[in-house]
Amino acid sequence: MRTIIAQEPNKRIVDIFQSNSDILFTFFPVFRFKELSVQRKWLDKLKNGYFNWIIFTSFRSWKILINQISSGTGCIPDQTKIAVFGPASVEQIKQSGGRVDFTVHAHNAAEFGLKFINKISAKQKIAYPASFSADTHLEKCLSTNDMQVYRENIYKPLCIIDSEKINKIMVDFKPDSMVFFSSKSVKLFMDNCSVDILNNIAGMQLFALGTPTSRILKNYSTQGIIKPKYPDIYTLSDLIYKASISEENENYAITKTI
Repeated sequence: MRTIIAQEPNKRIVDIFQSNSDILFTFFPVFRFKELSVQRKWLDKLKNGYFNWIIFTSFRSWKILINQISSGTGCIPDQTKIAVFGPASVEQIKQSGGRVDFTVHAHNAAEFGLKFINKISAKQKIAYPASFSADTHLEKCLSTNDMQVYRENIYKPLCIIDSEKINKIMVDFKPDSMVFFSSKSVKLFMDNCSVDILNNIAGMQLFALGTPTSRILKNYSTQGIIKPKYPDIYTLSDLIYKASISEENENYAITKTI
């Protein structure tokens, strides 16, 4: 297989995917990420232990916030518990010396929010450092039982692709499969494709990290979309390998096209 991964490369991701030595991968970043300044009032509340919980949906949001807190010689106080969505994010945070007080398997952030809210007491104050482009589904799930959700946008994804870059990688690399980590990256990538390239993609094997991404990909494929049962980069890498050797694997779900 010749696979495009629509994601910025870092050592961890490269190591995970390139462990599949029989598959030729290339990385094609869709975004670069701009850090945003955290509002002083929100940050002071966090440092002073005003929030009962803080919830992270990515390692990126945790790392950006920790860097901003550390620059002001502060930290997340012990009385503020930390909830994290996604096994990969949990692993990275722990490896970086952070703590995780709550996590649970979920298909997407909204489902995680529902499971989280059912495990905690009512009338909690929840800090939510987020991407500027993140939707409000998680906030809506959290805003029950008199919960107070304090969202703070701490980074913003900026699109860095165009039709010329896509055409070049398609011609030079000649992929037969593609991997997408988010529904937004799918939309931006496909919006910059020519009709010929879209027709080419429709016959490729497409992989998605999670359910929201696979639902969007269905619109561009004549094949089944392969994804893990739960968003997990290690399982996704295994599925790509198994797909390359055409073996059945009970640990994946295929989103069938209609």
